[in-house]
Amino acid sequence: MSTFILWGFLMTFLYCLVQKSFMPNGDRTLMWISLTIFLSYLLFDPLLNKTLGIDSIDYTNVYLIFSACDIFTLIIILLITYKKKVSELPAKLYVVAGLTVNIVLFIGMHIDTIILSNHEAWWFWSFYSVAVNLMDIMMITALVLNKDYLGLMRLLRKVGLLKA
Repeated sequence: MSTFILWGFLMTFLYCLVQKSFMPNGDRTLMWISLTIFLSYLLFDPLLNKTLGIDSIDYTNVYLIFSACDIFTLIIILLITYKKKVSELPAKLYVVAGLTVNIVLFIGMHIDTIILSNHEAWWFWSFYSVAVNLMDIMMITALVLNKDYLGLMRLLRKVGLLKA
């Protein structure tokens, strides 16, 4: 599944790049966000690392490495989008939310498997597997559409966490 997600972020970047070529003076933010996430995911892609013979992942701390990488990616994206409001760039909200959920899940898996030494599958492992992939698909979709397609902005406005 990780290769499919990586491919999705590559296609998203290429889509944004082509879209940018049709509007040379248009906004480049989505293109830079897509490239940032693609490169972040590419760095630790297990299939690519195996193909190239690189062992870039310490498997005892793999979830900490993934969370640190997502934190770094999140910081870069926040720097890229610091002048953009969520109302003009809905994809920003979805990407920040997706990366944040992934970070929490990675830390949860690290605590469960390394700190608590749990090696028997339980509901959290299944939840983790589904949620991380759903967050990635959500981010890919948001970067392509750049719309509030799940109503997340509407929900946050309703509960008062986002200004109208």
